[in-house]
Amino acid sequence: MHWVKVTNPQYEQSRRYLGQVGEVIGNWGPENSAEARHGYLVEFADGEVIGVTEDELESVEEPGLPPER
Repeated sequence: MHWVKVTNPQYEQSRRYLGQVGEVIGNWGPENSAEARHGYLVEFADGEVIGVTEDELESVEEPGLPPER
C-alpha cells in the first residue's frame, strides 16, 4: 500500500481533503482525466476516490490509525 497526505491542494476536488491521508489505488493521467493532469487516484476514509496531482501530496509511511479501545 502507498499512502499520501494532501498538503498543497490546488484543485476543487482536493481542497476538502487538506491534511487528510488516503490510499493510492491507481494512476491518474491523460487517459482518465478530463484536464490531462498526471497524478494518483486516491481513496479517502469517506470512501471517495479522487484524482490528485503529485505536487499536491507528500508520501506517508503509515496512516495515522485511531487508538484501539
